[in-house]
Amino acid sequence: MADFYDQVATAADLTREDQKKVGAPIAGSIGTEHRDFLKTLKKMLEAGEIDPHEPKSLLNKEIYDALDEEWQEKTDLALLNIANQLRLIADFLHSAETPAESPQLQTMVEHLWQSKQQIEEHHDVFKF
Repeated sequence: MADFYDQVATAADLTREDQKKVGAPIAGSIGTEHRDFLKTLKKMLEAGEIDPHEPKSLLNKEIYDALDEEWQEKTDLALLNIANQLRLIADFLHSAETPAESPQLQTMVEHLWQSKQQIEEHHDVFKF
């Protein structure tokens, strides 16, 4: 372990250009389930069915309105995180500087998936 700490302590600072390279997403294929879910999201975003800047647009309003107060509150809390994650995914998809598929994109999709599943295990409240 001492070698690792010595290397970290004596490491040279990265140039700005090297920092950009290190943080850049790499191209790589994503799993079929993630790709299919991403296609659904992309289609809904492009059609204006959902808007990550309008979190309530992500909800199936009839189901949400029928929830008791406790589940509406839980959904509202999750909704902010889900909308934020969807914004990150949409920005990634629209950026000319990111690949069409990448492990980073798959991780973002997985995070979105897991966040919505925490609510949808109990109530199918989201449109996607």
